[in-house]
Amino acid sequence: MTVAELKQHARVRTWFAGAHHDELPETDQVRYLEALDGFLTGVGKHPDEMVAFCYLKKRATGERFLSRQRRVEVNEMIDAWVQTNDWIGKDAVRMANVIRGFLIHNGVLIQGRAWTRG
Repeated sequence: MTVAELKQHARVRTWFAGAHHDELPETDQVRYLEALDGFLTGVGKHPDEMVAFCYLKKRATGERFLSRQRRVEVNEMIDAWVQTNDWIGKDAVRMANVIRGFLIHNGVLIQGRAWTRG
């Protein structure tokens, strides 16, 4: 998926509209899209698959629920992606939060660590 195709994806449009990224200069939008694309490529998932990965179904009822364990796994994926890109400190937290922002604006409650100047 190209960055242009990614920008047209419904989940990405939801994220951009909700976070007002669609109001940013084109260069900033491309930077966010490239970050998401790099992450999704690294974990081998499309936007829908990434969001769906965070949910499980109860066997008895088939009810879908947001999995705590899957969110832990996603945070580990995000941390590994940040390390792969050699980001540290504030850049590491900022780039990880770009990915978390995509998930949050698509209904996945997830949080990471805060940057504390250290």
